[in-house]
Amino acid sequence: MALSNSAKSGDNGTSIVGNENTLTTYNFSSQTPKILKRSAIFDVCKIIAELDIDYDDEYSIQNNSDWMEKFEYNKVDLYVEIFDNYSDGYDEVSKVLHGYLKKTIMVKKIRTVYLEIEKVREKEKLDGDYVVNQVFNRLKEEVWYSALTSESELLDEEVDSAIYMIMFYAFTKCKLLKPVPKDD
Repeated sequence: MALSNSAKSGDNGTSIVGNENTLTTYNFSSQTPKILKRSAIFDVCKIIAELDIDYDDEYSIQNNSDWMEKFEYNKVDLYVEIFDNYSDGYDEVSKVLHGYLKKTIMVKKIRTVYLEIEKVREKEKLDGDYVVNQVFNRLKEEVWYSALTSESELLDEEVDSAIYMIMFYAFTKCKLLKPVPKDD
């Protein structure tokens, strides 16, 4: 048997010549979001996942009538409880974001995703839970793709937790969900 140092393959084929080679392939279709290898949301998720958060009930949603009114106005029910579950890490996340140089572009990205989904919600007459859920899904997908290409060791639960805390932060800064109209 003769060994060769060259390989040939057909259409869309992959050939490897040598010993102990490793091949990592990524299949991106036309449906795959066009996301660069790294995103600010991914970076912040990694930082938050590494924190030892001292949870504090000071930011409970249930105790803030303005936030509750905003949830009611936007017809959000399920995510009130979910955000309340993660709101106790607000101080730590706020500190991370204040020290993160790309905070503004990350919050603008969240706002842009929200606005795109809000347009669909208005057209389809869906509730606010739909909007928040879709924003979460888009952000998680972006973090997932970033983690895939960077070989991150983030746990799924760490990613979920970080995204909910980031979304809650964006909510408190009036970048997620419509504000309640002021009476004149």
